Amino acid sequence: MNQYLVVLSIGPVQSMIAAARRSRDLWSGSWLLSELAKSCAKSLNEQGANLIFPYVDNASLLQMNSDFSVGNKLQVVIGANNTDELIRIINQAKKATQARFLYEADAAIKQLDHAKDDIRQEVWDTQKTNYLEIQAAWAKIDTSDHDGYKQAIQKASGALAARKATRDFVPAATDPYDMTRMLPKSSLDGAYETILNKPHNKLKTKTRTKLSLSDSEQLDCLGTIKRLGFADTVEQFTPFTRVTAHAWIDRLTDDELRDINTAYAKLVKHGVATNVKGNKGDDNQSIYHKLPFDAQMLYPSRIDAEILQIERAIDIEGDPDLLQAREALKDLRDSTLKNVWQRIGQPYSYGVMLLADGDRMGELLDKATSLDEHQKITKALSDFAESVADTMRIYNGHCIYAGGDDVLGFVPLDQAYDCSKRLSDDFNNRLLDVSASLGVDKSPTLSVGLAVCHIMTPMSVIRDLANQAEKYAKGDHIKDDISKRRNALSLLLSVRSGTDIQVRYQWDDRPSLETFQQWIKMYVDKAIPSRVAYDIRDIHLRTDLIARHEPELRKGIRSAELKRMLEQARTATGEKIATETIEQLQERGTAIGLDKLADELIVARWFAAKTQQELGKE
Repeated sequence: MNQYLVVLSIGPVQSMIAAARRSRDLWSGSWLLSELAKSCAKSLNEQGANLIFPYVDNASLLQMNSDFSVGNKLQVVIGANNTDELIRIINQAKKATQARFLYEADAAIKQLDHAKDDIRQEVWDTQKTNYLEIQAAWAKIDTSDHDGYKQAIQKASGALAARKATRDFVPAATDPYDMTRMLPKSSLDGAYETILNKPHNKLKTKTRTKLSLSDSEQLDCLGTIKRLGFADTVEQFTPFTRVTAHAWIDRLTDDELRDINTAYAKLVKHGVATNVKGNKGDDNQSIYHKLPFDAQMLYPSRIDAEILQIERAIDIEGDPDLLQAREALKDLRDSTLKNVWQRIGQPYSYGVMLLADGDRMGELLDKATSLDEHQKITKALSDFAESVADTMRIYNGHCIYAGGDDVLGFVPLDQAYDCSKRLSDDFNNRLLDVSASLGVDKSPTLSVGLAVCHIMTPMSVIRDLANQAEKYAKGDHIKDDISKRRNALSLLLSVRSGTDIQVRYQWDDRPSLETFQQWIKMYVDKAIPSRVAYDIRDIHLRTDLIARHEPELRKGIRSAELKRMLEQARTATGEKIATETIEQLQERGTAIGLDKLADELIVARWFAAKTQQELGKE
């Protein structure tokens, strides 16, 4: 029997994950892609394939809707007598993957049985069979050659890349007068037409609510699956707002928590809010149990927007249930939350998306010359991935996806830095032994990008910003000293009323990391005024044209101006800034420049905040 190295790719990733406007879209897209890959791996495993990516030591991990995450690229070794038998096994796995997608599609459309006239069934039926792209390539392993396994990997990977680049691109339409193509496009993926049969204001309220449609929003088949799929597991999906509000919720008294929980339960009953019961720890209790709801209505702007939406629906339908929902929202705003907002302010409107990726994994994988060595690497990666959810729970975050060396999740603003550091340390420790056994010069590390974004930013934009942060952490933009690439943390602050700010630290640059943590502590302790960073930036800009050709003179002028400003500044309690703090700020400003010092301080202030009041007006 021949041994074949087979690699498969399941997509499209862009439509599955990146096309998202809401938290649910991102969650469902990530979950769906993992479920499809899991179904493919399960089918291959049941047909006798030896799994490399993903690594599983228990077949139950591949069951539908298990917590185990699988990446969209699979690598297996299949024993077959000939290529015809091999192709049959691969095709069977492709059918299982397609069947998993259709299962969710059918389950989603069933939830709209009450509004069949709101749906274009013919468009739905066409689209649901056209999404998946499953590419496969293989190479025979020459067992007589010591490097046969390694060569098979190279050949199969090259063939897969060529296959993906030369795949068939089916024309979107063959008839220029096809009326099914003359429709509004999906708001999530402009490549597909809407499946909605009516303008937004003519849809049934129940349909709009179920699909969480905003004004003028359109959805295609995949977008609808994201909004309605995984009904059995949907409660594990945590909205972004619940994570961003966590620090604020922790400051509530028992009486305030009781009143808000009671009021929020009414909103769930009326269909304008959702439960949050996922992200459970070892005690089988959600870390969000103190307020197990989406937390969206803790923000006055969101309450007002929802009331306005309901009033529009009341004018169209006159449904008495809508009247009750409106009154419940007003009661929450005017009675339950008003005093809480006066006491501690509003929850901050910003949260963090964490995106991490392993560094130098290619170098490590190239060292593997046998199936056993390859599986040692994948086992270490799998162990890390399984630990990610627990790690993020420690910091009140929620892991969206963890497959191998890829991590995606939400983290509260005030705990994002500590969570990133813990993930980096865990990754390094788990890869250390296998790297040493394979003789790798540098063990893989983890680069982490943190994107700080507003809760109303479309999820696809937040995902793009997190991707920017992760790439900045990788350091490919660094040209002068390539040793400073990789193994880094990048923090991207995207404020709605300002420009984006990015700072970057290498994980082994302990002095800089400790300094950044000290800035955060200073803001928490109110040891420096909140506007000091902007005053430092002002000094940098005012002195930009002074002594341009005499850098040492200009550096001295800036240092003197910085000292003068800091000595005159006063903290929130009216006290002078401590002398040692002034010296530390001067020393850091001289080392990295006032412009970068200002950026560090601005970002640190955001990571120190727990309420919107501490951040000021947007």
